[in-house]
Amino acid sequence: MNIREFIKTRGLTKYLIIGFAILAVALILQEFFLIFVLIILSLVVSFFIGMFQMSKAVGVELVTFTTILAGFAFGPSWGIAIGLVLIILHLTLGHFAAGPYVLWVVPSYALIGFLAGTITGLDFVTMGVYMTIGLNAFNLFATVTTYPQNIGNYLPYSITNILFNLILFNQIGPIIAVLVK
Repeated sequence: MNIREFIKTRGLTKYLIIGFAILAVALILQEFFLIFVLIILSLVVSFFIGMFQMSKAVGVELVTFTTILAGFAFGPSWGIAIGLVLIILHLTLGHFAAGPYVLWVVPSYALIGFLAGTITGLDFVTMGVYMTIGLNAFNLFATVTTYPQNIGNYLPYSITNILFNLILFNQIGPIIAVLVK
């Protein structure tokens, strides 16, 4: 199967058109170019998670990093907006079941975007580490208190998500923070 057939059979045409439109806007607004690239990478990761059902148990996603970066670099409004849009797209593209957990997961990403834009006195890496741990702790607590039967599914995701984001923030966070500030 060639790339054109793959795009048609998967119904990706509209996503590509939207993607190219966003790219054009991002190139015009170059100060947002790095965030734009991270958004695109986040959507690609979410799309691949949706293709491989087994990878949902592993907490690899770029939504947390991108949301915190947007809030840190461009303020709470951008953090909230990017956090909300990315987590909803991540859940949709990743084919995550739309269960009641979205009632706390979606707002928690808006909250970390807001906090990243309002908390001062922390560097990007430290803020990212704290927020990643806090986000996962909150979501773990909400899962345990509302759906304790799902803890076996969420715990491996949470642990790997914390590890993945700690590596991401510590390894490339300092470079990216300099590029957007």
